[in-house]
Amino acid sequence: MKVPKLTGSTPDFLQDLARQMGPMQAMAFDVDGTLADSASQVRPRTIDAISRLSRAGVQPIIVTGRIFPAAAKVLHDAGCPGIVIANNGAIVGDGKTDEIIYRAPMPAELSTALINVGREYGLSVTLFLLRGMMSDQDDFSAEFLKGANEGIRVEIGDIDAVDPDDIFKIMYAHPEPGYLDEIAPELTEKFPDLQRSLDNYFEIVGPGEGKKKALHKTIEMLGWDPARMAGFGDGGNDVHWMPEVGWPIAVENARPEVAAIARAQIGHHDEDAVAEFIDAYLEVF
Repeated sequence: MKVPKLTGSTPDFLQDLARQMGPMQAMAFDVDGTLADSASQVRPRTIDAISRLSRAGVQPIIVTGRIFPAAAKVLHDAGCPGIVIANNGAIVGDGKTDEIIYRAPMPAELSTALINVGREYGLSVTLFLLRGMMSDQDDFSAEFLKGANEGIRVEIGDIDAVDPDDIFKIMYAHPEPGYLDEIAPELTEKFPDLQRSLDNYFEIVGPGEGKKKALHKTIEMLGWDPARMAGFGDGGNDVHWMPEVGWPIAVENARPEVAAIARAQIGHHDEDAVAEFIDAYLEVF
């Protein structure tokens, strides 16, 4: 496994890292496992750091698998404008006005196939809609996703009856990560775009969609220089978009494939790693 060239979490290390990066136009942040702690909460210290970063002229971008309302809440709480990339890139919106700028529902044949295969393998299947989630199982995953989406409950109902034009992402879950390890080769053979976002989860959006495409759309729309951007992440669904910015930065708890593509690795998400970095950055700039 490749180890990032720059690894550390002390204030001196973080300030030195900021100096090497130089002034940034924007910083993009994954939420769960990066901004949020193990209880899926973005702590007040992190919210305050994002607010101060925005006031210093650096545009925050949220890049997450969360549904749009839960993703936008980070910027609402910070009281700052910014772009929200939600549902793993299938939704892009304005974090201040909640206007949806881009939406990419899954093809009906793909969502139907995913639902059927999930049932075949005994997986919990959750549909991610524009502003909500639906599953046919009230299980551990429904409880986790409620916490990870700012208390927005997963609706339990007939997922076969959902209009395919309202489905933007599908998530598979199982309580045993080892079982997902076992079936991963078969699932990814059936659905090559399937990503292991967390130990207990796989997720997928429509063909050609994703955080990477949504980030490119955002960069083009706002005229930013990717070399003057940083991106922070931890999960498998961050691997493709993080290298698109000048400074991809992994947190200590990142999956190995994320650490492998990062230029630097900072502290643990449960120790407010991103807030610590922002504090150091603002000391320098």
